[in-house]
Amino acid sequence: MSQDRRVDIFKILKQERQLTKVLIYCAKETVDDPYEKTTTKSFMNPIAIDALVQQITPTSLRWKYWGQLPQESVQIICELKYENTLISADKIKINDKLYKVYKDDSIGFGILKRSDYLVVVLQRKANEE
Repeated sequence: MSQDRRVDIFKILKQERQLTKVLIYCAKETVDDPYEKTTTKSFMNPIAIDALVQQITPTSLRWKYWGQLPQESVQIICELKYENTLISADKIKINDKLYKVYKDDSIGFGILKRSDYLVVVLQRKANEE
């Protein structure tokens, strides 16, 4: 009988107090007036996850993302189980700053899936509550 010898990086990061609380807000959009096409967003209760938050350096903004991301963009490393939640998120709150998952027209969402975790690129969102 072989045992699974993988290292749980999130357990180690939690013990080292390297994880940050990230609030993920999903929203339901309802059409107020079908003729004017006005809509209202109703935000659901946030889902709190623990993630490793890293600032994206200006060098990587220029060479990896071709300068398309705003200066205050971040990347988070989180568990695989949050992939669908992050894709459907309308806003993501980290330390009183609002973000959204980076989405490119040709590539899709800025989510890199690994065997044990996700690397998600978040771009700064305008402060709208």
